[in-house]
Amino acid sequence: MYFDKTKETMYLVTDIFFDTTKGGDREFDAEEASDVTQDAIGLWYARDENHLCDKISKAFGFDIININATTNTLHPLTSYM
Repeated sequence: MYFDKTKETMYLVTDIFFDTTKGGDREFDAEEASDVTQDAIGLWYARDENHLCDKISKAFGFDIININATTNTLHPLTSYM
């Protein structure tokens, strides 16, 4: 059995745009698309950006058109006030 020993890195997804027009039985309205986008924003563990996209696509069931992610987790989305 093959195991990939690459360590996963923490990525902060700051913005993402899904292709909600394909693969579904119905169209998504703007509010539903926004909810899916907001649910995907945050911290994810992945080996690289391709793995990150694969994980998020699998979790939400939509292909990703555009993603902004960083390994710099010192960001306003992760700060505490």
